[in-house]
Amino acid sequence: MTETTTLLREIPAELEVLLWSGQLQRVRFHEMSALKLLSNAVCCMQNGKTPEFSLLGRFQMVNEGIHSLSLGVLYLHGLLPAGLVGQRAVVVQIACEAMHFPYELTNQILFANAHHELIHYGSTEPVALEELDGLILLGDKALAQARYIYPDWFL
Repeated sequence: MTETTTLLREIPAELEVLLWSGQLQRVRFHEMSALKLLSNAVCCMQNGKTPEFSLLGRFQMVNEGIHSLSLGVLYLHGLLPAGLVGQRAVVVQIACEAMHFPYELTNQILFANAHHELIHYGSTEPVALEELDGLILLGDKALAQARYIYPDWFL
């Protein structure tokens, strides 16, 4: 079902449990798809630093970058979410845990994701510049940690 590759990793026990519970599903792995997810993450996070975009747009882009990185982390194990409600937060949390991200930083990313969800579903809650700056810093830390845990993904 999967190709021989240098990027595909074994499924750790903690992800096996989520696979068994139906929150994750096995998918056919292609290296180019893994690289596209990483490229999307890097581009979104870089665009989030571009002052020509609106504050809200930048906030959304960085959130999308973190989500793409999170999907990529799962995909490196030949897994993706099964499409259940609330899956976005679950994917981000699983990826943070897989990258050994500290609990307090994971919580901050999940809080930003919840704010992203509120905005996406019609809330007019504003985004503060400090919130964006904090999220950009978290995104950079997540990319650095992914590079540390999965160095060959960045070659």
